[in-house]
Amino acid sequence: MTQRIAWITDSTSSIDAETAAKYNIHIVPLSVVFENESYKENIEITTDEFYERLPHEEVFPTTSQPSVGSFSELFEQLKDSYDAAIAIHISSHLSGTLQTAQLAADMTGFPLFTVDSKMGAGSIRPLLTRGSQLAEEGSTPEEIQQRLTEMAGHARGYLLLGSLEQAHKGGRISRGKLILGTLLKIHPLLTFEGGQIVPFEKIRTRKRAESRLLQIAEDAIASSRVEDLSIIYTTTKEKAEAWKKELQELSPGLAIHLCPLSPVIGVHGGAETMGIMWYEYG
Repeated sequence: MTQRIAWITDSTSSIDAETAAKYNIHIVPLSVVFENESYKENIEITTDEFYERLPHEEVFPTTSQPSVGSFSELFEQLKDSYDAAIAIHISSHLSGTLQTAQLAADMTGFPLFTVDSKMGAGSIRPLLTRGSQLAEEGSTPEEIQQRLTEMAGHARGYLLLGSLEQAHKGGRISRGKLILGTLLKIHPLLTFEGGQIVPFEKIRTRKRAESRLLQIAEDAIASSRVEDLSIIYTTTKEKAEAWKKELQELSPGLAIHLCPLSPVIGVHGGAETMGIMWYEYG
């Protein structure tokens, strides 16, 4: 008998309402905190509202992951309708959300199978849709967990920070690097390695940095088997739409999605942060 499987992710996935409804995905929110005011992202504050407010804050906003209680409450609700759940979350190196979910599952006795996306944002949607397909084909939760964990290893991602000042406020770069980077008009490109965000290249001028980010995607499409590409944007949706059109012309059959960057992640890069994520095979 096919097991009834619930699908869970967190708000950093930026899963849209249509996709969440189609696959019956339960989304647990993370929060951003402006001084003493906490807001659940995409529930109590929208992505647009966050990026409009961010540059004007004197005190650097902080973030918080879901509590054990919020996961426990969800699992108690799911017990009567599902045999198990598969939870796909932001990289465990960037947040403790995955570990919190597992702790809550252990406390409530609900069978939970976790998958570390190794990234977040646009990398989570393909994992959820592929997992749902595997479930429909009759795969067990254990088999799905294994397949999706393997799939996560094929994810590639690059980010262009929107603001060195924001990165400095968050403790990501020193005051000295902020001053030097500002004087030289340096714009760092970052990538993901082993679930962590690490430096990739330093490029002078924003225009060149954007061109380089787009070129990375174009090279990947030209030389590899690329699937499920996502363009990550903040206040840069028009540019993201233009990039989508350009990349779609290179590969008309490639699934390309636009994905707003979660405030919990964007707080460290600031407005105008952009990124590209995809799955690479072959």
